[in-house]
Amino acid sequence: MSAIKTAAVIGGGIAGPATALALRRAGIEATVHEAYESTADGLGGMLMVAPNGLSALEVVGVDHGLAGQPIHRMVMTDGRGRRMGEFAGLTGLPPSQVMWRADLYRLCASEPPRQAYRPCTESG
Repeated sequence: MSAIKTAAVIGGGIAGPATALALRRAGIEATVHEAYESTADGLGGMLMVAPNGLSALEVVGVDHGLAGQPIHRMVMTDGRGRRMGEFAGLTGLPPSQVMWRADLYRLCASEPPRQAYRPCTESG
């Protein structure tokens, strides 16, 4: 049993609230601190979450309501459409999923994580 009872998480994007959820599951009360006065709700484009990331989201309970599109291969191109790289799926693992960043953020930063969300201010 850990003697740590509280934690401060710096950064209120996706990783901060997800980390706070994981800490709470471990019995540690976490407060998320963010430099901006408002949240990132509604911001960002698409992102791909690999199988290990999907498993981590499941562990912290954020997988319910997550609407991603399975993807078996990703090709990255530059602004002119020239191929820069390609990422294949991982053998023996479920496919990665592409989703809207805003949707994932909303699930990670919903109640109860939002209850511990503290925007940083110049005075505090």
